[in-house]
Amino acid sequence: MTNDGCWRDPKHTMQENDREQVSRRGVVKGIGGLAALSMSNATFETAQAAMDGPLQSDPHTADTYRSIVDAIVPRTPELEDELGPEHVPGGLDAELEKFLIWDFNHFQEIRAEMVTENSLLDLSGDSGPEMPRAMFEVTVDTTGFSSDLDAMLDLADISILDLDLDGEAMEDYLTFGPVERFEIGFADFDDATEGPAEFELAVETTNESVHRILQNYPYAPTFTLVFDLVAAEFLALGKNEDPVSPNEQFPGGGTFTRLSREDRLRCLWTIVDGGAIDTIDDLLSPLVPDVGILKYVVMAVNGLHGFGYYTEWSGYGDTKTNTPNEREMQRDPAEVQSRQQSGYPGPAPGYAADWRHAVPGGFKDPKAKNLNLPDDLTGDDVIDGIGGDT
Repeated sequence: MTNDGCWRDPKHTMQENDREQVSRRGVVKGIGGLAALSMSNATFETAQAAMDGPLQSDPHTADTYRSIVDAIVPRTPELEDELGPEHVPGGLDAELEKFLIWDFNHFQEIRAEMVTENSLLDLSGDSGPEMPRAMFEVTVDTTGFSSDLDAMLDLADISILDLDLDGEAMEDYLTFGPVERFEIGFADFDDATEGPAEFELAVETTNESVHRILQNYPYAPTFTLVFDLVAAEFLALGKNEDPVSPNEQFPGGGTFTRLSREDRLRCLWTIVDGGAIDTIDDLLSPLVPDVGILKYVVMAVNGLHGFGYYTEWSGYGDTKTNTPNEREMQRDPAEVQSRQQSGYPGPAPGYAADWRHAVPGGFKDPKAKNLNLPDDLTGDDVIDGIGGDT
């Protein structure tokens, strides 16, 4: 942990020289694609800042997202001899976990005037869009309990017998790693508060604590507890195909990080299509304001990785954050990893105007007598700088 409250994985120090070499080779940081798919509607500038800045997180959150990045875009050194060094770096080399954490911590702004002290049961149809304060406040304290599952059962006010699965197996598998206390609450909130609400996040682990004030709801660390719960259910139901063991690469993680790469992906998909939310809904509900968003989170995680990694963003240099028609390739295309991997030759004059012929056997030109064209033919296909010289 650094003095500014940022988590720094000790393995990062060991890999700094390698990371610098990777960066010089043009491994994509994925800012453009990430911003396009961002759940927070991030601008290019904020996305770039998130990727370039220090990781604002606790070790459990950081290592959980790092394990997701590692599962979706792993390093592939075995491809170097066959395809070249540009196919070796993975998502962790591009530090994609930074943007995932930043994005999930910025996608929902809560307006203070929409929050009420009333409970959900007290709200009526005439209450409008008001939301109870308790929806956005949670405390998970594992100290004093025999297991992390006992702490969650106490929070949800249910019994292990209420679980629609093998509760003892769930108890054996569930761990939040080093997390001893996790708390989210409003910061300086009262009935007169207006505008975006600020939230206080505190995460205490075995060796350290992280305390931050955020202007948006801190979903990123919350989701990691959810992933651990879903992973424990995944294991209790025997859905894993590989053995489970602590992962030295992600020492700050919990149950989720102990799954193999393939099982991590299988586990996440149970949130979308495997009934995980329905089975342990009672355990998940105290953690997130709306359990239904979890399916969209999983889809976003997958899409953000794909678009974040396979892009030519690293080639745009100082024009990365310019508008599309003002960007230009400032690196040798041969140094841009995505172009090397895909064989994309880059834009050429006439591409935009002749796009219908991009596919063999594609559109045929209509006969001139059948054309109904306006007098002014100015359009995207003739704007200088888009699609080459047209």
